[in-house]
Amino acid sequence: MIRKIKAIIEDIEDEIVLIKFGNITLEAYPSFKVLQNLKVGEEYDLYAFLETNEWNTSLYIFKEKIERDVFESLKKVSKIGPRTAAKILKKISADILINMINLQDLDGLSKLPGIGRKTAERLISELSNAFQDVKYSPEEVLLNINVKEAIEALEALGFQRYDILKVINDTELKNMKTEDIIKVCLTKL
Repeated sequence: MIRKIKAIIEDIEDEIVLIKFGNITLEAYPSFKVLQNLKVGEEYDLYAFLETNEWNTSLYIFKEKIERDVFESLKKVSKIGPRTAAKILKKISADILINMINLQDLDGLSKLPGIGRKTAERLISELSNAFQDVKYSPEEVLLNINVKEAIEALEALGFQRYDILKVINDTELKNMKTEDIIKVCLTKL
């Protein structure tokens, strides 16, 4: 089992990231924080999960251990496999997802990719006790929600997620409201 790798980010595309270690370049499915924080051409220590089945072998990469832990928990929930878990963690950060589960936010969970109301209920039921010890300050939760909302708004305006995340990564966002994040990004996109 691959748990962690040190690799150079070669390219970031819509669905995948190309990572290089040694003479090998691999295609990997990134998490929200990988897309938000990593830059092409730089080397990083990444948490990883290698999924193999009879049809495919897929590598999923994460910036933080909590992301990998949440991914592993998500894929164990019935009707959620690794691809759906990866899509969820690409759309929102692990900390926001943990808070949504802990707060039993059925409406918010239902809006995630591949998740309907029944699956959201199953998520809450099966994972409600899994992350009780993970706590984030209200400021961290609010900032992550504001960033998520800004990204969604900018995507609705036609901007590419990767370009948005590059601008967000290069911007100091502390104490910024969603509207302010959008304004700053619009000036830089």
